[in-house]
Amino acid sequence: MSAEPTSLRARALRQISTHTVRPVVAALPVNAHTLPAARMVIDRVMRAVAPVLNGTAIEAVQEGPVRAEWVRGPRATRDDAAILYVHGGGFVAGSARSYRGVTSRLSTATRLPVLAVDYRLAPENPYTAAASDVSMAYRLLREQGFAPDRIVIAGDSAGGYLATDFVIGSADRGRSGAAALLLFSPMADLALDLARGGDGRDALLDLATAHAAIAHLADAPQQLRPRSGTPLPPTLIHASRDELFAADAIALADRLSAAGARCDLRLWPHQMHVFHTLAALVPESRTAYRASGRFVIEALESPAAQAI
Repeated sequence: MSAEPTSLRARALRQISTHTVRPVVAALPVNAHTLPAARMVIDRVMRAVAPVLNGTAIEAVQEGPVRAEWVRGPRATRDDAAILYVHGGGFVAGSARSYRGVTSRLSTATRLPVLAVDYRLAPENPYTAAASDVSMAYRLLREQGFAPDRIVIAGDSAGGYLATDFVIGSADRGRSGAAALLLFSPMADLALDLARGGDGRDALLDLATAHAAIAHLADAPQQLRPRSGTPLPPTLIHASRDELFAADAIALADRLSAAGARCDLRLWPHQMHVFHTLAALVPESRTAYRASGRFVIEALESPAAQAI
């Protein structure tokens, strides 16, 4: 666990968001009537604060039920491995398109292609639909010739929950499904008991809004709890020390370590939830991508990964 210095820009953005964006988010209901407009706003904001890098190649994927995008950043020169990215959005918003700024930067930092899955959202679909889409996207990578030790699974927030749930499920079946797991501000407890301690500190989210989003799920497991001795991949978790899901990140790191995984938790003070999505505004996001790139490259080159 390590702390990172905080820029004046990040501190200012957090202060402004606390008094402007957070009250608006808290005041809006999360239901079938408001979500279509909210999704469009989120998409536009995401593309503004994390614009796709110039020179990025985007290729749409429609293989049976799998909807996704191949994203290759301007420095993605490797094809010997791939990243499966699962976007956030509280299970009710977000898309591969809105996350192109994130996936293009992750692709550039790792020099790898990224398959961003466009999983089905709630409330139109139950939790099992999103989980199934992640599994099918992984199967697509396997069918394209990527062995488990050449696949990195990554995700943020709700997508971090889906990504970790998939990895734990694979481990429970005795299979190591990935070379590494990379998580940005992951959720780990859909009952939100862990998040209660962070309510009021987050500059963007509040507990009531998170409850409203999760209430649309059906058939979702409540806790991410890996079993000891299962074949879990090395994991890197980034989170803000001052966000709603800080305790989720800490608890998940503890649980993964207790189960036998090598897990590195990096807590960043005074940052926003998934500050990696604020690449045009927060300089620490660039540092975080570089650290993520080093982690992924080292995991793929480690003797343990190559021996799987």
